[in-house]
Amino acid sequence: MSLRPFTDTPDEGERGARTFKVGGVPSWAQFPESYHCACGAELVYLCQVPEDREFAACPGQPEQPYSVGIDTYQLFLGNEVYLLACPAHCDPAAVWPVNQH
Repeated sequence: MSLRPFTDTPDEGERGARTFKVGGVPSWAQFPESYHCACGAELVYLCQVPEDREFAACPGQPEQPYSVGIDTYQLFLGNEVYLLACPAHCDPAAVWPVNQH
């Protein structure tokens, strides 16, 4: 995987590109969700992993049960995952995963 800049142009429904990305506009699989940090700040969109995204398994590692392929792993049962983070940076662990299918 390599990171490269791209312009995330929202569609008419205000959804961004459905891809693995950091920043830009989220492409919510269902309805947008919002959460607040323990410090009170509203969490902001950080990145997303699209549904059914496969990650190559390192050679010699065990096969993931119920995976699509014997040489790949999937996170979160193949669901779309979004990471929301605290803009106040109140704590290094102030990140919240949102799982949608």
